[in-house]
Amino acid sequence: MSILYRAVWSDSPSDQEAMLSGIAECVARWTQESTEPPALAEGLSEFDVSQGRHREVVLRSLGASGFEVVVTDRVSGDPTDWVTTIRVIIDGSEVHTLVELSMSSDDLARRVSVGRPKIVHELLATAEKPRLGGSGVVSGPLALPANGVSILTDMLADSARTLPIIVCAEPSGTHDDMWSRAAGMIAARVEGVAVLITLDQDACAAFRSELGSLAIWDGGVRIYAPGVVVRDSDGWRHRFYLRSRLEEHFASTVNRIVFSVAQLSTRRRIPDVFSVFGEQSGQTTEVQDGMILAKELLDAREHWEFDLELARDEQSALERELANAIGHLARLKEVLISNGLTDLLWGTQHEAAASVPDEVQYVSEAALAGQMYLSDWLTIPDSAIRALEDIDTAPEAYNWGNKTWRGLRALAAYAEERANGWDKGGFWEWCASGPLLGWPATSKKLSMTESETVQNSEKLSRARVLKVDKAVRDSGEITMLAHLKISEGGGNLAPRVYFYDDTNGATKKVHIGLIGPHYLMPNKSSN
Repeated sequence: MSILYRAVWSDSPSDQEAMLSGIAECVARWTQESTEPPALAEGLSEFDVSQGRHREVVLRSLGASGFEVVVTDRVSGDPTDWVTTIRVIIDGSEVHTLVELSMSSDDLARRVSVGRPKIVHELLATAEKPRLGGSGVVSGPLALPANGVSILTDMLADSARTLPIIVCAEPSGTHDDMWSRAAGMIAARVEGVAVLITLDQDACAAFRSELGSLAIWDGGVRIYAPGVVVRDSDGWRHRFYLRSRLEEHFASTVNRIVFSVAQLSTRRRIPDVFSVFGEQSGQTTEVQDGMILAKELLDAREHWEFDLELARDEQSALERELANAIGHLARLKEVLISNGLTDLLWGTQHEAAASVPDEVQYVSEAALAGQMYLSDWLTIPDSAIRALEDIDTAPEAYNWGNKTWRGLRALAAYAEERANGWDKGGFWEWCASGPLLGWPATSKKLSMTESETVQNSEKLSRARVLKVDKAVRDSGEITMLAHLKISEGGGNLAPRVYFYDDTNGATKKVHIGLIGPHYLMPNKSSN
């Protein structure tokens, strides 16, 4: 069961009993999709609702103190279950509310569009002054004029702020209303877990004068993570999305923004006040007579042991690579200092504005950075960049993006060293020699060919006929079998990078045929 969204807020109403009753009525309307529903009964109820969904509703009442409702939506033939958990508890003078959305599916490549459940909007409408810690929980975008920018800067500088703040800037010059449409869509989907503010052109200028390079401009979107944000804060923690990114990839960029703040919400610890409900709801483990079945426990244990083993292997590999890199850099530092090149050592500690970036945010950015910065040694046609929307919005997006970027840099470094005279084999041998920018030369991370089953199957091998520069092959296509395995975990969605080594050919480059999900390259197990 994956938690996709978690909203928590507190309120201090003038009449707690009336608010609790109003919340219960609101939940009953939502669960039954009726304007005048009967009150929910204790225990299990079942309803058939819109879009062919069968809904199971489990109510656990705490009397006048609160209640918990767990709603499971299923559609016949669909392998995915959606679970919404609602908890309400009165504690002293406050009413506390939690809404959590989870899903589980047998379809690992399923596209998931994250956003707040509709019930969140309806519950917030019944609240008086909802808040989470030092942040007010607001609905819809909040537009601030130039003379109101101080409100935003005060919010950002508040050490008690607990919610992310998303700021959307009006584009400069003439433009359509895409930016405001995007702001409205984002605000609706992050309701309960973030605050969204829009700034017109004058307000953007005023904000820039206050926050400098950490501000926002020309139709961009920035997410300010919780914590104090002032002019000299670290910018890397607060992601900025360019106007061009939004215009060229509208849906995937909006999804990425929403997903990033929704993921932050799922990391939030559930307040102790909700401990009265016991273990987290939304579990799908089969229970009989109050006991979890042994088979369910064994299946769960096997699943987590597999994930743990993958994580340990990954950690061990990274620790070895880090140790080698630290040793190399230490020796390099010693040589530079002994030769009086201290200024060169410290002058290259941080990347320059026009240099190859150290990191990216997701796989599509890695591909674009490869086209921009590595074109002397890599050829990455637009046709190679395929089906990255789900990858860019997956929980592993940042991890996968930077592994892809590392792999592309390794291929470029290999091509450059081949041009400079390295001739002791191919890419595998080069990586195995331990170069600074190398890629792990292990079967879990790199394959220079495919199995005989794949090569002998017309259907499977045909999928690996990919576009290539006509200087390599007149037809503009060639079979590519070598590939980087960006992740062993992640199922069919895990990225793969297929390439053709022409460093000994006419172009002296490595040609990328695919940067995309594993399911685009079917094999025997997926056939």
